[in-house]
Amino acid sequence: MISKKESYDYVAAKFIPIVRSKAAMVLFSEYGLTQQSISKMLGVSQAEVSKYLSGKGTKDEGIKISDRDIEAFAQSIVIKDEYNAQKIVCGICPKGASKSCHIMIK
Repeated sequence: MISKKESYDYVAAKFIPIVRSKAAMVLFSEYGLTQQSISKMLGVSQAEVSKYLSGKGTKDEGIKISDRDIEAFAQSIVIKDEYNAQKIVCGICPKGASKSCHIMIK
């Protein structure tokens, strides 16, 4: 059985950066937002957003996330619906049921 700490470490180190990377691409290409705006929305530095947009920031690590889910997440971020953004992330997280998840996006 995977401990809560192992799940947290995986989600924080692998999964969330992939979600942020994919969302940054959508926010930049579909919403026309600047790197600085995206960095504030995602809670990362502008340099990190630059890495995401150049494809150097993260590797998929075998994690598959649908375009529809990323687009819904990005839209929730744009309209500042943190509850829905969290719900989307928990729903696609590969580390278990969202009901038992206590890991936050930031």
